[in-house]
Amino acid sequence: MSDMTNIPIGKRGKCSCKGYNLDKLLQPNILILLAKQNLHGYSIIQELENKNLFNGERADNTGVYRTLNTLEEKGLVQSEWEMEKTGPAKKVYRITEDGLECLSYWIGTLETYSKTIHSIIDEAKALSIANGK
Repeated sequence: MSDMTNIPIGKRGKCSCKGYNLDKLLQPNILILLAKQNLHGYSIIQELENKNLFNGERADNTGVYRTLNTLEEKGLVQSEWEMEKTGPAKKVYRITEDGLECLSYWIGTLETYSKTIHSIIDEAKALSIANGK
């Protein structure tokens, strides 16, 4: 294992402090997309990337499909195979009533996160100013 302490933070790559590892935000974003329309997995990934949730990076396809499987296991989304005349079959996802209810809970949770995040930002800024940075 390499010692990251000698590498400047700006050069360390994918660090949480740069907005990476926000995979918990996949769930509400997937639910939002599916509340708008039924989509197959690849379309979900494209829409998530269009929202720039990954700081210009490509989505972790495995993580998105893992989240979709979790949502399906919890009954928040359902899927069915769509057979097309040309090309392979596609698994199409749709939100369930439980998924819509979960999304309504996410609103409150995200509002609370937002307040907490703003509080952290304000405190960090005050310290940065006090320390002359």
